[in-house]
Amino acid sequence: MDVAVSLVGILSTAVVCGTDMFFLTIGRPALRLASPSAGTEIMGFFHMFADARMPIWGVLAILSNFVLVLLSKSGQRWFYFASLLMLILFVIIYNRLSKPINRLQTEAAKAGERLNNGRELQASWDRSVMIRVPLLVVSLLAQCLALLVASA
Repeated sequence: MDVAVSLVGILSTAVVCGTDMFFLTIGRPALRLASPSAGTEIMGFFHMFADARMPIWGVLAILSNFVLVLLSKSGQRWFYFASLLMLILFVIIYNRLSKPINRLQTEAAKAGERLNNGRELQASWDRSVMIRVPLLVVSLLAQCLALLVASA
């Protein structure tokens, strides 16, 4: 059972990490080339769908790591605890820094409006991704190490 729960955690974390990694490496430079209004529209519609669909992956990652903290042998427990801590920090950073920007961009995109501070908002969102990605990478590595230790 531990292996199945661990794989759910790894997959779920990888989905979130991959999404943020995409925006860190591809989305950021591409959006810098777009006009402010196009950037707002694109990101607003991305956030409209992502904010509705991505939480399931985050919840699965957090729940699986929490279950594994409770059920794992002492050696792996610390890896899962570290992973869980990184995921909780990710959620805090997301809620404080990213989500308010997501909401503004989504509202503007739905209304077909331009944000006067669209570039500044996007730059702030980009900085939050630069914080979130390392947290997700550490979480993912901790989960993989826990699975390796368990299988050794």
